[in-house]
Amino acid sequence: MSFKRTRLKSALPKKVTSFPPSQRSDGASEGSVDPDGILPEDKANQESSHGHTDPLGSVNEPQTSERSSTQTGQRTQITRRRLHRRAVTLDVLQQPIQAGMKKVFDLRKLLIVIGLTCAVLLLPQPEGLSVEGHRALALFVFTGSILALEPAPLPIAALLVPICRVALQIDMNNSIAPLDAALQPFGRPVLFLILGSLFLAEALRKHGLTRRLALYAIVFSGGHLRMLLFGLMLITSSLSMWVLNTATAAVLIPVAITIAQQVERPEDAQGVLKLLILGIAYSSSFGAIATIMGSGENAIASGQSEPPISFLTWMGYGLPIVLILLPLSWFLLMQSFRLPSITIDTEPASKEIERLGVLTNSEKKIVMALLASASLWISGSWLEAVLNLPQNLLSSAVVAIGAVAVLSVEEVIDWNDLKGVNWGVFFVIGAGLTLGNALEQTGAGTWFANQLAPFLEGLPYSVVIAAMMGICFTLTQFMNNVTLGAILAPILIKLGEASGIPPATLLMPAIISLALAYTLPAASARMTLVAVTGAVERQDMVRSGLIVGIPSVLTIYGFFVLLQRIGMI
Repeated sequence: MSFKRTRLKSALPKKVTSFPPSQRSDGASEGSVDPDGILPEDKANQESSHGHTDPLGSVNEPQTSERSSTQTGQRTQITRRRLHRRAVTLDVLQQPIQAGMKKVFDLRKLLIVIGLTCAVLLLPQPEGLSVEGHRALALFVFTGSILALEPAPLPIAALLVPICRVALQIDMNNSIAPLDAALQPFGRPVLFLILGSLFLAEALRKHGLTRRLALYAIVFSGGHLRMLLFGLMLITSSLSMWVLNTATAAVLIPVAITIAQQVERPEDAQGVLKLLILGIAYSSSFGAIATIMGSGENAIASGQSEPPISFLTWMGYGLPIVLILLPLSWFLLMQSFRLPSITIDTEPASKEIERLGVLTNSEKKIVMALLASASLWISGSWLEAVLNLPQNLLSSAVVAIGAVAVLSVEEVIDWNDLKGVNWGVFFVIGAGLTLGNALEQTGAGTWFANQLAPFLEGLPYSVVIAAMMGICFTLTQFMNNVTLGAILAPILIKLGEASGIPPATLLMPAIISLALAYTLPAASARMTLVAVTGAVERQDMVRSGLIVGIPSVLTIYGFFVLLQRIGMI
């Protein structure tokens, strides 16, 4: 008997509980999730006619009608709380920015946002600032407050930013219509680069490539927890370079849950689960530092710069940082959770790899598309010049969308797959670009930076970036990092220009430090996903976040100071 599954919008699991294999009567624990995000009960129904093993080796026997009837009767007696606890991890993670958290319209918060905006408008017009610039400052306050307070779901709140720009009549003196000017930033190439990244992540999830990689990590680690954690962090950070970091974390967290369920002792299993989930969350965050497409704040920073920071330039700074943070974060995370020596049985994973066999045609096409895309992202501008191709034909956005188009033509993915990706991040990044464009066009960004520049004059570069990175690292522990990127990027760019510091060399350290949002669920979408699982207590989240985050931000600071000292920036 099969059951039709619907996408969950707000029924979140209160906690993911790990049970030892000895306590399972059917080869899987209650509420457990396999690497595809399928509950054992549902997977048994899906595979009733096959009788093969689940991803980590639990055997699902063919279901008889009598057994199905018994299971149906049992399900009707499950309490509502238990039903919530059965929520599938991947279903819960369908909206990565808020991890499916139920958001309702909050009139009180909206009135606060409107009140703050009106208060700025009622202030006397600052000297040296045009009327439009004054209104752009009001838009800055509106954007910051509505994205921080979230009186509506974050994507909807982001869509109100261009509406506010039209309402404030910021573009009345422009040659194009106000609505066109407000929505024009939503057509920036960097947004389509992010969309392409999301679509590629969906292809990886659909065909189980992430599960296959995790199985290899289990086998190659020999079941030793330390090496298994490092392998998962290596896989996660590598994927986060090329697909959006939250999407990467969303498809790998179920893998951590399934691995923890192979640990015999429940108390050890809970510790393993904390360690693996946090390792995935942290590595997806710092792995995204390597490229523009890895995170929303990177995309905003690149899109706001004039000219935009190229893919290769960003990678030249970001990739070395990732290579340093990977072993550092792994070591610090192991120290923050001092677990006994634990060995996980690799036999189920070995059997599953044997059952999966070689890569399927679809998996091979995805791997080829990713390799070709990565090569063109790195060498696209050079090939354009060598082959005398039209300008921007091999730009990052064109390559990303082209890769998705090829996979669609090859029937690897279709529109039904793409409809389920997180479109909300598109709107949040677009809101940030809209704000930056308004500050640029009206001169408000330059005016604001000129007010701050005297405080930075004469200070060495090391002191300036220490202040900027410290502010960004502190703020991002309490506020969504993509939101902060949208608010701070245009100001940082203008501040660099006004203080005589090349904008990219001030912008990149500050924006990169936003990736280290490790301590609270509100800090980033990845930490929200961690909180949703219920596997990590708040005090453990804060403690490990500080243990890993503070040395990481100091390492990034030292990296940029070193580059400045040797004349590379």
